[in-house]
Amino acid sequence: MQVFNEQRCYTPLRVSEILSVDISTVYRLIRDINDPLPAFRLKNNGQLRVHGKDLNTYFEDHKVDPLNE
Repeated sequence: MQVFNEQRCYTPLRVSEILSVDISTVYRLIRDINDPLPAFRLKNNGQLRVHGKDLNTYFEDHKVDPLNE
């Protein structure tokens, strides 16, 4: 299931709103050294963005099976 539009880019704030998590959680995912959520900075103002395709891929790859937890 795709939550994010793969043709859009999202701010960390918007990602946190869609996922109903604190924005610090999104920044922590981006900064994770071992398995970071891919993000990039805009050239003109340095703001962070995350591509919708990368978000869908990241969360699909990190899906949890509650029966095996």
